[in-house]
Amino acid sequence: MPHSKEIGTDAQPKEDVKLTHCDSVTLKDILQTRLIECGWRKQIEQFIREKIAERGNQTITSEELAAEIVPQARAMVPENVRNEMMIRVREALESSLTRE
Repeated sequence: MPHSKEIGTDAQPKEDVKLTHCDSVTLKDILQTRLIECGWRKQIEQFIREKIAERGNQTITSEELAAEIVPQARAMVPENVRNEMMIRVREALESSLTRE
């Protein structure tokens, strides 16, 4: 099954290629910018506030909060941002292949 959406990779990768540190930082910065631009970050901040308010006086650890928030936050990433990042990651991986 090429381009499996569940794992985000091809079923049979050609080589074990890794991103350079510079590429990783650049991609992370682009992703953060896109998520802020589309309002995703504000949605997640509000979602976190609601989860904390639901708990009332109960204390909640950061691990418990992350366990509740992360799966839904990932699902809320807009499809156009996902697609753009997949293209950029593939391009970065392909360019690292040509550098070798």
